[in-house]
Amino acid sequence: MAMDNKFEAEGADWIAEMVSEDLGGFIPAELIDLIMEFEIKVRDESNDPEMDHQTMVTRLVPMLEADGVPMKEGAVTPYLIGEILHWEDEFRSMAGHPRKIRA
Repeated sequence: MAMDNKFEAEGADWIAEMVSEDLGGFIPAELIDLIMEFEIKVRDESNDPEMDHQTMVTRLVPMLEADGVPMKEGAVTPYLIGEILHWEDEFRSMAGHPRKIRA
């Protein structure tokens, strides 16, 4: 499910703010952008638009590592990626573009 650039940028900024506030640290919008970009690619390539968050996290971790994102305790963790996906769902719902995800 592709998003237009304005919607994507607004979403990344809002999600970064919410995750930063929720977890008490700084999460850059650029990380959110990258996750959203990879997520679209994973959903398209697997032909699974309703992929659950845990499966998505499992697929995103190696992609982020390959892109040079620091993946360790105190940096980007699978838990953080899951939280970002959760907040993305919230943003999409509030913006009138909800998505259906398997539980």
